[in-house]
Amino acid sequence: MKRNLRSLTMLSIIAGSLVIFSCKNEEKENDAPEPMQHEMHQPDEQAKTETYKGEQLQAQFKDEKTAKTYNLYVEIKDAFVNTDAKMASEKASELAKTTENDEIAAIANSIAESSDVNKQREAFSKLTEAMEPILMNALESGAIFKQYCPMAFEGKGDYWYSNSKDIFNPYYGDKMLKCGRVEATIQ
Repeated sequence: MKRNLRSLTMLSIIAGSLVIFSCKNEEKENDAPEPMQHEMHQPDEQAKTETYKGEQLQAQFKDEKTAKTYNLYVEIKDAFVNTDAKMASEKASELAKTTENDEIAAIANSIAESSDVNKQREAFSKLTEAMEPILMNALESGAIFKQYCPMAFEGKGDYWYSNSKDIFNPYYGDKMLKCGRVEATIQ
C-alpha cells in the first residue's frame, strides 16, 4: 500500500513538473512567428447571426489579374470563416471563370461543385498551396499574411492567406475562429 502511495506521489510530482516546464513562457527572438491564438467555443445564437465581412486589402499588386485572383481567393476564405458553403461555391465558380491559371481554375471548380463545406475546405487547402507561387513577388506595396492553424485537418495543420494579422480561421469557422498564427508576411 505504501509502495503504491509513493508511486502515485512520484507520478503526481513528475506530471506537475511537466506542466510547469511545458507552459513556461520564454522570450523569443523578434523573427519568431507571432504567438498562436487559440480560442475554442461553442457558437452562440448571436455569433451565428453575425457575418464576418473580411479585412480590407492594404496591398497593391503589380498586375490586375493577380489582384482579381487574390481578391476572389479572400472572398472564398471569408465564406469558410462564416462556414457558408453556398457563398464559397459561388465565389469559387467566379474564380474558376476569371483566372488564367489552369491549376487554380480546376481547384476552384472542385470547390464550386461541392456543397459539403468540409470537402470544400480540403480543396481550399490545395487552392492556398497553388496561390503561393502567384503571390510571391506580386506586390507593389503593402503586405499579405500567411497564417497557420496547427489543428486543421485532424492535427496535420494548414495555411491560408489574409489581408490582416488578425486570425479568422477558415478551417474551423465559428468553432475555433481565432485558432492560428501569422507564419510569414509577403511584401
